[in-house]
Amino acid sequence: MSDWKRGIEDEWKRRAGARPHASEKFSFPLIGQSVDVTEVLAMVDTLLSGRITMADRVREYEAEFAKATGAQYAAMVNSGSSANLLALAAAANPARKPHLKPGDEVLVPAICWSTSVWPILQVGAKPVFVDVDPKTLNVDISELRGKLTPKTKGMVAVHILGNSAPMAELLAFAKEANLILVEDTCESLGSKAQGKQLGTFADFGTYSFYYSHHITTGEGGMVVCKTLEDYDLLRCLRAHGWTRELSNRAQVDARHSDVDSRFLFVNLGYNLRPMETQAAMGLVQLRRMGQMNEARVKNHDNLRKALRTHPGWREQLIFPEAAPGTDPVWFGFPCLLNSSFSKHHRAYLEHLSNHGVENRPVISGNFTRQPALKLLGIQAQPELFPGAELVHQSGFFIGLHTDELPQSTLQTLANVLLSFSFA
Repeated sequence: MSDWKRGIEDEWKRRAGARPHASEKFSFPLIGQSVDVTEVLAMVDTLLSGRITMADRVREYEAEFAKATGAQYAAMVNSGSSANLLALAAAANPARKPHLKPGDEVLVPAICWSTSVWPILQVGAKPVFVDVDPKTLNVDISELRGKLTPKTKGMVAVHILGNSAPMAELLAFAKEANLILVEDTCESLGSKAQGKQLGTFADFGTYSFYYSHHITTGEGGMVVCKTLEDYDLLRCLRAHGWTRELSNRAQVDARHSDVDSRFLFVNLGYNLRPMETQAAMGLVQLRRMGQMNEARVKNHDNLRKALRTHPGWREQLIFPEAAPGTDPVWFGFPCLLNSSFSKHHRAYLEHLSNHGVENRPVISGNFTRQPALKLLGIQAQPELFPGAELVHQSGFFIGLHTDELPQSTLQTLANVLLSFSFA
């Protein structure tokens, strides 16, 4: 091993030993330490190469990610939110046939993240919210047909917390209605439906590599697609509308010989490019994805078992179900309070926080309650989405770490989760 690598390993160990040790007070964050010195060495090696901006390591990571997920093509970006923006921008670009047009309606579940919605508006389309099934947290298929109008041209399917939307029914609906489909898989890398990785069913699939997600590049994201035409469009829009990464660049350049081919712009674009250091980190994480995802699944199943066998178990919590034919890799451990106890929702979450258990709403709760919608001219009445309202008023999730939790931690978690007085 090189001296510099040995020095970094020694420093990593020294700092790990110097970090504050757990006090007597229990603490359970949303994510544990999912990065080790191997990622650090890969990133430092990239910095020492002198190439920091998008280059060979990004291309290598894209190829390995496509292989790991079974996607035809993969384009890396600087965040999962940028992945959603790029996917919608490609879906709405006039170079694509068919494409979304200004004023077109795009269906999106009422339980979602802000950047599942904002790109719809940013490309000039209109989001139309669809209620969710609180049993799965995902879009309620029975609600889709009632939202369909002659203006409905697209759908963003969001896979919630690792749990797959009911893909067989959703794909049949999208095909029948001739919709452009985007899968927001930012929380569900590795989850499967019908034996196939989520994100690879639709025209475009998006992923996030934020720190707490299934694998991380700190910040980072990916868009996958099925055709070379879409892949070229993604890469063109990702970087300014340049021709630099087009598969037919030579032919395009030849048609515009009056412009310096190094700075030839054939479309609108953004700067959503990732860093080489992010890709270096991602390549290491991708090799550990199977092990980390297996730990998440075991932690999820073991915590359910610890709760259901706990002497204090009175069915205080309801656990979401996986849709038939799906194999979720849970991003978090989601629960809904039993309807008898939902009035204690806010106090219960304060109880968890006070006892060291970090918690979050299910994504952002019922998104139709967000005040930004009114600012942007989107009218939505929260009470018209009873499934999303139930999740909003009684749902939450806690973390699932990427190392298998010891029985003592599981037992302490069960004690905290069930020690609240619901009287």
